[in-house]
Amino acid sequence: MGIVTEIADTAPITEEIKDPKQNRDWKKLVERISYQGIVRNMPYLMFLTLLCILYITNNNKAISLTRSINEKTKELKELKWRYMDLQSRLMYQTSESQLILKTEAIGLKPLDRPAFEIKIKVPNNKK
Repeated sequence: MGIVTEIADTAPITEEIKDPKQNRDWKKLVERISYQGIVRNMPYLMFLTLLCILYITNNNKAISLTRSINEKTKELKELKWRYMDLQSRLMYQTSESQLILKTEAIGLKPLDRPAFEIKIKVPNNKK
């Protein structure tokens, strides 16, 4: 009723046993690299080539897009500074002191007293 194991039948792996196996591995590797191996794996190689082309194309497109975004950002900054410059010039030129200086050349002067409203009473002539 006991389990019998036969350890004596299994021999330890020696270098003599490894060498034929390694030779078979090299033969398999050389066969895979050979012309027939390349022909058999042609769909796989074409798929890898397609993936490489797509990767390179995508990478170039991303770099181009990044450069374009950077150029647009620089242009936007330039336009923002121009807008701020024009806005500050307009605010300065429309200030009261600048308007007084410009209108003196035409002969206009600022009011000495505040503006007032003129009211006219119209009589009702109903009969």
